[in-house]
Amino acid sequence: MVKVVIALAVASVMFTAQAATVFGAAVDKTTALPVEQLLTEPQNYLDKVVTVSGKIDSVCSKQGCWMKFSADSDKGPFRIKVRDGDMVFPLSAKGKTAYASGTVRLWPQGEEEPDAYQLVPTAVEIAD
Repeated sequence: MVKVVIALAVASVMFTAQAATVFGAAVDKTTALPVEQLLTEPQNYLDKVVTVSGKIDSVCSKQGCWMKFSADSDKGPFRIKVRDGDMVFPLSAKGKTAYASGTVRLWPQGEEEPDAYQLVPTAVEIAD
């Protein structure tokens, strides 16, 4: 009887615990900047390694190669972009909080639009 109770308790914990989805190395969330803070002066972070946090606004529906963090600033949203196939972000990530570590790069927009900034990550954690 005790074994049954223990087994049920363990099963209950396994089904109710929510794990994060992790891509690449572990993300050091203690150093994470909110995406809004990074976007106040993104040029200060250009070509530097940072960790950002934010709410996922959208995800690439074809290859899962990018996702965007929502931002209230006029410079947002902020894109997290990987080479196709390096990491595949799930569509179910939309609306969740995520942390990403990597290098901030310029994202050319074309002649009519000002360039934006994006993060090329080495590690991403999507909190469930």
